[in-house]
Amino acid sequence: MSSSSSSKGSKYQVLASTESTTTATTYTGPTGPRPIDPIHGPSSALTTKSALAAAASAPHYDGTDDWTIPPTVLRHEYFVEVTRSLADALEELNSRMIAKNDHRLITKKPQRAFGGKTVPAGFIGVWARNGRPVIALRNGNYWNFSFRHSWKGRFDLTTPIDCLGLTTVLVGQSEAAVVLDPSNRVFIVRNSGFAAYGAQGRFRVVAIVDTLNLGNEHAYYEDNDRTNGRILGWKRDVTITIKSESGPTQITLATFFLVPANNTLILQRGNELMVLKAGQHVITNPNTSFRGFLTLGERQTTFKTQPAYTVEGVPVILRVNLRYQIQDPLLLTAHYDGPLQALSNPAQSAVNSVVSRLSYQQFMRAKSIGGDVPDHHLETWLESFKTECLRDLREQAVTYGIIVHSFDVLDRELEGALGRDLELQSEQVLRNQMQATQIGLQNHIMTETQKGKLATAQVEAEQRKTIADTDYYVATKKSDAAYYEVLKQAEAEAESSALRTAQEAKNILALAEAKAREVQVLAKAYGDVPDGHAQRMQLSQFEVEKRRVLPKSTIYFEGEARGLSQSGVVSGFETGAGWALGQGTVAGRTSK
Repeated sequence: MSSSSSSKGSKYQVLASTESTTTATTYTGPTGPRPIDPIHGPSSALTTKSALAAAASAPHYDGTDDWTIPPTVLRHEYFVEVTRSLADALEELNSRMIAKNDHRLITKKPQRAFGGKTVPAGFIGVWARNGRPVIALRNGNYWNFSFRHSWKGRFDLTTPIDCLGLTTVLVGQSEAAVVLDPSNRVFIVRNSGFAAYGAQGRFRVVAIVDTLNLGNEHAYYEDNDRTNGRILGWKRDVTITIKSESGPTQITLATFFLVPANNTLILQRGNELMVLKAGQHVITNPNTSFRGFLTLGERQTTFKTQPAYTVEGVPVILRVNLRYQIQDPLLLTAHYDGPLQALSNPAQSAVNSVVSRLSYQQFMRAKSIGGDVPDHHLETWLESFKTECLRDLREQAVTYGIIVHSFDVLDRELEGALGRDLELQSEQVLRNQMQATQIGLQNHIMTETQKGKLATAQVEAEQRKTIADTDYYVATKKSDAAYYEVLKQAEAEAESSALRTAQEAKNILALAEAKAREVQVLAKAYGDVPDGHAQRMQLSQFEVEKRRVLPKSTIYFEGEARGLSQSGVVSGFETGAGWALGQGTVAGRTSK
């Protein structure tokens, strides 16, 4: 395969070599040739669109994507394509065989109610008669009274049948049957079926393939990485085994392909290359071979370059990230089997061209890939790669139908003993710089810490001063409040004392006035008392005291009032008054 692609003098290679001289700075887009920006390249959308348009407009090739039954097969007298049902096709086949005065295919045996051989619905029963098939097409029970008929069995109409030269097959929309005709020519049946009989040779169904699911074991992965690689397409070969002098041999009859969206399929026939768009494909032409799957989308890969030598002769190895896109699959496949094979040499050449003009100090000056230490005299080596290396790589890659979008350096290392020594020296320098930076950082941290402590002490002093001022203010306010409270209390007590004194004076005056009025009233009362009344009251009092002294068991006798002329009422009043007077006298003594 590779030898045929690299053979000299082919028509396509001459065309490719001619185009390579004119497409170094242009590419053919949907609207004609367009210039390529040496820094940014062509538009990714235009590149994909043009490649897809070229694949979609590819012509049809003989022996490729022949999904219909060939006319030579349809002209076979005992080949009937299924148009309505397989039963109708068998009926048609039986009619053709009768019309050719050949034996009857469908039996005349009547259906019985019981016994014999039972043919269920959806099946056919087959007897052998002189090596020819006789079938029972309708379900039922059949008796066999002929010694020339031998029972072969029941066959499901939905599965391929190959019995005594009778061949039937049914395939769905996503299925394809690989069939050999009596002349051993291969053809494909899809979304259809047939019923055929071969008296001289037979039709043979080799395989039925699901064109939408060819199986993971038939998948092709990018970079042959079945773990992390992207699937480029599926390829499945349908083979048969034949016997030869050297033993069993596998012969490929047909090859099925399933190409994902935005991918293409590359085939080769002699010196001619063919590109097929995404979708389902099949090839039955033995002169057509498989070259590979290619993706038209933007891809990227990371790899290490070969050692490139600086001005001082120091070998440098770079780990780079390459982002690219295939513009012309045919132009690429005419020279290489894949894009990485085509880009490896141009990438190395571009790296060598740029590194050979740089010194190793420029590589060692970079502390990290993200940026360099500023230098006003030398251009940074990363910028050199972004300009010169990318421009050189694009100019070479476009001749193979590839557009390079970016070529970035991820890492670098110095190769060899000298490189290791320089690397160690550089690491020591970087280590010293890091230590110096770390010491400076520690000093800065300590200085900032002391400044922070001083600021903290000042803040604390301010806090203490503020607290003292607050306490003094609070104490002053408290003493002022206590002073005003004592002053107000003294004023209140003085005012209260004055009020009490005035009230007492008023009370004394009121009491004196009351005593005076009492004396006056008593004097008046005493003055109004009749003569002899006081004497009688005194005698009554003596009488009461006398009786109180006597024991409780004393018996009193009442008599006339000792010759007095007062009435009984007056006498009782006098007695009561005396009693009351006696009670008052006794009470006064007791209290004393």
